[in-house]
Amino acid sequence: MAISTARRPLPALVFLLALLAVTVLVWVRVLHRSSATTNTAPTPVPISTCASAGAKPLALPAAKAVSVVVLNGAGRDQLATTVSNQLKARGFRTGTPADAPSPYAGVAEVEYGRAGRAAATLLGYYVPGAKLIPANRADAGLTLILGSGYRALASQAAVNAAVARASKPCG
Repeated sequence: MAISTARRPLPALVFLLALLAVTVLVWVRVLHRSSATTNTAPTPVPISTCASAGAKPLALPAAKAVSVVVLNGAGRDQLATTVSNQLKARGFRTGTPADAPSPYAGVAEVEYGRAGRAAATLLGYYVPGAKLIPANRADAGLTLILGSGYRALASQAAVNAAVARASKPCG
């Protein structure tokens, strides 16, 4: 009995062509991916350090009128709870601290709605390096997301000085 040594190249060729087609499709989708995720990200708002010339300064609320929920995006144990307690000791109303949905590499983000801009500015003075992020929310509440770059709240003297500077015109 003779064993056939002839190879059939057609199945291997079909498999390689199918693999090539899938590879091309994947690369086309990767290279032409919509950058909607980068375009829809909210733009951070700078924290004003003085009132613009001729503009009315932003009236900052008292800390006791500001409601904030602190989220831990740094991955450090009990960070949100600690900062929430520190803010409560400084007069803020705080919600239940929790972990952020994803890690955050910056110092902090303060998310606020249209009604919370002044409150977010005030909280930004307490968290040096925080970015103010406008969010689509109707209430005046704030969400503070702490990142891996967060170290500590500003001293009350530094906050008072920043608030005083913000109420004076630039120049």
